[in-house]
Amino acid sequence: MSSQIKRFISFAFAAADLLIEVGAAGEVRFALGAALTLTDQRDDSLRGRNWLDLFDPADHAAIQSMVEALGPRGRCGPLPVRMAATSVPERRNEPPRRAALSACRLAGPEEWLSCVLTALPANDGAEKPLADIEEFMAAASKAGEAGAELTLLDAPGLASLAQRDPALCQTVVQRINTVLRGAAVAENAATQLSETRFGVAHGGDDASLRKGLAAITAEGARNGFDLGISAHNLDLSDKGLEPDELLQAVRFAVNRFSAMGLDAALPGSATEAFEQMVDSAIERMNDFAEVVREEKFDLSFQPIVELASNALHHFEVLARFTDGSSPFEKVQFAEEIGVIEKFDFAVFTRSIAAIRAEDRRCPAAQPLRLAVNMSGKSLENALFIRLLLASLDDNRDLAGRLSLEVTESARLQDLARAERVIQEIRRRGFDVYIDDFGAGAASFQYLQALTVTGVKIDGSYIKRIGGSRRDDTLLRGLVRLCGDLEIVTVGEMVETMEQGDFLRGIGVTLGQGWLFGKAAPTPVWASKLAPPASAPRVRGRRQGVTESWG
Repeated sequence: MSSQIKRFISFAFAAADLLIEVGAAGEVRFALGAALTLTDQRDDSLRGRNWLDLFDPADHAAIQSMVEALGPRGRCGPLPVRMAATSVPERRNEPPRRAALSACRLAGPEEWLSCVLTALPANDGAEKPLADIEEFMAAASKAGEAGAELTLLDAPGLASLAQRDPALCQTVVQRINTVLRGAAVAENAATQLSETRFGVAHGGDDASLRKGLAAITAEGARNGFDLGISAHNLDLSDKGLEPDELLQAVRFAVNRFSAMGLDAALPGSATEAFEQMVDSAIERMNDFAEVVREEKFDLSFQPIVELASNALHHFEVLARFTDGSSPFEKVQFAEEIGVIEKFDFAVFTRSIAAIRAEDRRCPAAQPLRLAVNMSGKSLENALFIRLLLASLDDNRDLAGRLSLEVTESARLQDLARAERVIQEIRRRGFDVYIDDFGAGAASFQYLQALTVTGVKIDGSYIKRIGGSRRDDTLLRGLVRLCGDLEIVTVGEMVETMEQGDFLRGIGVTLGQGWLFGKAAPTPVWASKLAPPASAPRVRGRRQGVTESWG
């Protein structure tokens, strides 16, 4: 054996455990390496066998899809696969052996396939999903710096196939994933965006991708279904964008495609995507400025009750836009572009006006009490803070009736400054709560740094009540900690009596959710729950009278 051949074999085994050469008919022509470990057979005994017999039958379709997409001088993989079941009796109870399969086809008259198999740990392998969307967008933009192309695929036929034959649909999706993974320029450069939509970043030549998808389409036609696969290509190789701009351009194009499919006016290049994104952002900024300036939003009021008595404590003010658009998306956009403080202040002043109007309407009634949301980003805006404190000074008579909920507290960068602002607010007699407490790893850091009236426990904790002893213990510990610090606790997203009883039993002070009432355009609440059996009796109103205050 020449030194050059030895060198090539050394390089091969540096990245693989078993080398296999496959003939045009699918027969193993040559095998070398750790065949005994992966197949229970010596490498020389593999020659002449059908190479697919080495693998679990459940993975044959995925392997064939990968190979069918392979053109001359093409490479594909690594594809995680399961090896065929062991023939050794004493090893039959062991987990399936797994390996990463890569292949290439050299140019020439022989249609031979060169494959390498690398053993994987038992818990790694074939079921590994494609990258999540954020990982994909990061990988795609990184690949774009090296001249990659982004292909967005839509296969609307998958929706009807999923209803008709879920198992077959899952197999087809796995085959599409295999083709995308084989074409991707990097490990995370392929993803499934929705039930029928996919994305992949690949080299400029997408012949293997088109060939693989064509094979899946042809197989679908043979089995009586049409996937209707269509695609849009986006050139990521533009050199005029900075890396962060390229990532933003990819995110814009992917999000637009995910939401609207190929019916959207998708860009043809990263530069065009970035320009569309900027134009869209400016248009949305102008629209949002108009919403704030002309107050194109309404207030809704959701009750928050005392769990000990099921009596109304106050209402949370929620904004609803008159154009019917999502409040979450609009507010999130305003936070991202740095204009949320204008909206927060507009809602705040409208809330004060609502209290004044209710006082004029029912001067003898129990005073209306409201909690108004305020973004953590607004707390860091000097002008907003000055306007907020000045307004609180002008409305000192509302102390005890108007409170603030700090949302998106994870966006707070300067906790010391935020604490000073919160104490200025509380010194004037207005309560401050932290929203979504417990949702992030830094929540306890905020509890240590910020002295607040209370915290609103994130709804994810409430939804998991009764699901596991561990989750219930964590929630109970969180409430006990707040109690020791004399911090009021509010449970949100309370939808069932069982959740309400559990929260009451572990000492949560207040509750909010559909169990007590949905948000309404006026601060009106008719109690539909009797006081708990252990609750102290409170003076009730005349039968049939609806409360409209806190």
